[in-house]
Amino acid sequence: MTMGSSKICVTKFNKVVLLYFVILLLHIGGYSQNMSIKSEAEISGDKVMLNDVLDGVDTEFVNDIPLIPAPKPGYARVIPNKLVFSKLKQIGVNTENLSMDEKGKTVVKRATAVISKDVLVESLRYYIQQQMPWEISHTQIEIYPPTEDLALPEGDVEITWKANNSYRYLGTGIFRGIVRVEGKVQKTIICRVRIETEGMLVVAVRDIPRGKIITEEDISVRQITLSQNTGSPIWDLYSVVGMSAKKFIPSGSSIQLEDIESPVIVKRNQIVPVEYKQGNILISAKVKVLSDARIGERVRCMYLDSEQQFEATVQSDGTVKVE
Repeated sequence: MTMGSSKICVTKFNKVVLLYFVILLLHIGGYSQNMSIKSEAEISGDKVMLNDVLDGVDTEFVNDIPLIPAPKPGYARVIPNKLVFSKLKQIGVNTENLSMDEKGKTVVKRATAVISKDVLVESLRYYIQQQMPWEISHTQIEIYPPTEDLALPEGDVEITWKANNSYRYLGTGIFRGIVRVEGKVQKTIICRVRIETEGMLVVAVRDIPRGKIITEEDISVRQITLSQNTGSPIWDLYSVVGMSAKKFIPSGSSIQLEDIESPVIVKRNQIVPVEYKQGNILISAKVKVLSDARIGERVRCMYLDSEQQFEATVQSDGTVKVE
């Protein structure tokens, strides 16, 4: 009984499928007299479908039959009528009844969204203004635009910008833009940028020899174009006063962090006071420093009476402290 029922179901199913295809062929055949092939067509998808190049057919079945990959946005492709005839024969259309030239062709164009060079420039400018550490009102941003407008498929467009890793948003740099449509990467664009800004920096007002302790009379604060600085500029004048010049600093040049260091406070074999705690008692003594040292550096010292050595930290007043 079960097996008999199964056979009956299969037989009914086959009849239904056969009937569907008969109706479909009759439906398509009914359109064949009015069917024509377009000389031009415009599409928006990634593939050219059979229905894109036909007039006089509205069946959804034809919509699902691909012909060729779509052209790139802004470009066109030619589809020979022979290919269309071949696809029609596959779905049961009697092409002999068609009043169409099998030797003709269809020019298919891809629907395109064009993003102008000006729009790309403003997109990058906005990104730079959000990322750079400088005041917008004091900064000049010059963007060299791409050579041509951007042709893209239709859809939601997103551009993700990124500067090259070593760029400090000063002087000339390169930015790369990844262009996505509906989340899919379509293009990569490269733009060259020049950024200029000014800031109040510490500069030398006279020549400063190497090793000199810098005084307030040696320096000033002036407005300088920041792209001219290759090092780490200094903004605070008083953070330079009292420092030692590591090299010769010519008058008029901005002072970089790399140009200065803490001065030598204690020198080799100098006798200096030392302080250390023993329990709750603070003990002071005199010791000999065994090498030159700067503020905050640890230095080897020696007691004068016992020649016992130990390490201590140099203080700003020229003393050393055991911690």
